[in-house]
Amino acid sequence: MLPELEQLLILQEKDQHIRRLKLDLKRLPADQERAKAKLASDTEAVRAAKERVQLNEVAMKNLELQIQTRRDTIAKLKVQQFETRKNEEYAALGHEVVRYTSDVTKLEDEELALMEKAETLKAQLAECQQALAATQALVDEELAQIAERQKNVTGQLEEFGAVRQGLAGAIDPDLLERYERIFNHKGDAAVVELSGAICRGCNMKVTPACINAAKAERSLVTCPNCGRLVYFAEL
Repeated sequence: MLPELEQLLILQEKDQHIRRLKLDLKRLPADQERAKAKLASDTEAVRAAKERVQLNEVAMKNLELQIQTRRDTIAKLKVQQFETRKNEEYAALGHEVVRYTSDVTKLEDEELALMEKAETLKAQLAECQQALAATQALVDEELAQIAERQKNVTGQLEEFGAVRQGLAGAIDPDLLERYERIFNHKGDAAVVELSGAICRGCNMKVTPACINAAKAERSLVTCPNCGRLVYFAEL
């Protein structure tokens, strides 16, 4: 194999690894967002549970206000009963006391039901909060792993970048520019093997002239179909 091809193959191996590392690094933000998205449903469940608890508390306070208002009214009616001297007025006031007392009883029953409901709602909220805490722990662990991977990938990129720079410095500038142009354009490889009459870059058949030139190993040969540099692997 031509020494120039050997140099390019070594460089290409590093470039392919660097490209994989960059793709991995590029995917990390999306991985972070997917991890955070796992909290969405549990967070919404806690929010909804808190809202139900708050609405129930508001309903209880409204009932307490209604109960107290009626009790105040009952107290005033009883004072009026005590002060009146007319039997008919006394009886009418008594009916009002009975009616308001009945209202208070009904409202107290409703209040008791809401108090029981409050216990259930608080228990549901606690369950939702526990589920969120468990999910949060898992997400935090996943985010920590992603951050660690980001750190490792960044470190590897720096390491491989330094090695790549050294390898590239030993290659003829014109050949390096030619290689980089093909590699960047094709996105996978600039130097590929010929398998029989097939280019492993584009998987198309090459010409007999290309095959003979590659076997001769006197100069660099390109695939007439895709433009990649081609070679026959040594047995």
